Amino acid sequence: MGYLGSWLPTSIAVVSIVAMVQQGATAKTAREVNQIAQAITVKVAHTGGNGSGILLQKDSNVYTVLTAAHVVKGKANRKLTIETPDGQQYEVLVGSVRIYAGDVDLAVVKFRSSNNYKLANLGNSNILAGGMDLYVAGFPAPTAVITQSIFVFREGKVTANSKRAFKDGYALLYSNDTLPGMSGGPILNEEGKVVGIHGKGDREQGNGAKTGFNAGIPIARFADIARDLNVQTAVAGTVQSSTLTADDYFVSANQKNRNKDYQGALADYNRAITLNPDYAVAYNNRGVLKQNKLNDPQGALADHNRAITLNPNFAIFYNNRGLLKHENLNDFQGALADYNRSITLNPNDAEAYYNRGTLKHEKLNDFQGALADYNRSIALNPNFAKAYNNRGFLKKKLDDPQGALDDFNKALQINPQYTNVYAARGSLKARQLNDLPGGIADLRQAAHLARAQGQTQLLQSILEALNQLGSAE
Repeated sequence: MGYLGSWLPTSIAVVSIVAMVQQGATAKTAREVNQIAQAITVKVAHTGGNGSGILLQKDSNVYTVLTAAHVVKGKANRKLTIETPDGQQYEVLVGSVRIYAGDVDLAVVKFRSSNNYKLANLGNSNILAGGMDLYVAGFPAPTAVITQSIFVFREGKVTANSKRAFKDGYALLYSNDTLPGMSGGPILNEEGKVVGIHGKGDREQGNGAKTGFNAGIPIARFADIARDLNVQTAVAGTVQSSTLTADDYFVSANQKNRNKDYQGALADYNRAITLNPDYAVAYNNRGVLKQNKLNDPQGALADHNRAITLNPNFAIFYNNRGLLKHENLNDFQGALADYNRSITLNPNDAEAYYNRGTLKHEKLNDFQGALADYNRSIALNPNFAKAYNNRGFLKKKLDDPQGALDDFNKALQINPQYTNVYAARGSLKARQLNDLPGGIADLRQAAHLARAQGQTQLLQSILEALNQLGSAE
């Protein structure tokens, strides 16, 4: 990483930010924290999209915004703007984008305004521990369905807080659901103080199981590098310790999992659990790893069972065990019971409805029940391309070809690289909608994408379909 452009004149005084945790501070309601988050969170926009940031400090009429470096990195040749909580838009001052040159994904930018905006109150991230309430805010990027980026506030819990420095400074994990575009937004504690900057969300590849790895940079890491960003702060920095904790191993395991070092990840999950035998999320993540990467479904089942025993009120655990029973153990009634429990605990989880709908559709022949679940999933997440795809296949079964076409069109509007949908839409057009040229065009596009993506089996089936239509590719 490096700096973008020249820095503002050094004659401008830098205001010191004092943000030590006060004694006797009381927790606020989620509604109150939401109000604070709305007042301090800004949208960082450019011609290619947007991220989020926080109003950090003000000197005269110049505001400093703290954000994730990847939100602004490489955008020097694009027009960067800040949208403040009152809807006003300001151009980022020329030369004010400063990206930390080391391995921490943070940056600051500046804009000028005569309006008075509330500044973030920074808290002590060193005291965060698993199970504490945590909130994440930001502006998800526009999509084909939700065409405007609006403020979003998500509730959750601390999953882990490692004192070690990992890649790009990410060491704070939490269960909050996050969306693209929220990077750079604030992570707030129950007092409404900013204790981190959000940057990453994660799902397991393949079946989409939630890993719990939604990651941010603790504000203590910002304190370590603030002077390099020309910002002064009295926030407590990172506490270095030679003794590794369960959280340290847990965060390390997630990093290794992302880097495809699955045996290394397993070893670190094992160590985290040894140090903390009641570490429910570590059992969950180890179970997901065993299921999807290590071909150990029985070991995965034991881990998911243990996670649920330790925390029987965490919806994600039931969703993940349901996926295991559904996809690996052929225990469809057990999977249905787990999905039901997950939805009872979290009625707003679009993915749980999608998973239950897929089970009813593909394994239980409950087509009307599946349709209701897909409808609910899409209502909760209008950008859920997989749900539109599956509902399209279901509508084909229910002899609703026009409804199927509409769903396939929507899925491709959201994800233009969705190979399976091109193949499905091509078959639908050619065989049920009397649109042979359109069907062949879709199948050829599907073949092109499958070849580029290395999907050999899918490519073979697409080529066979083209041959059957008398149009060899």
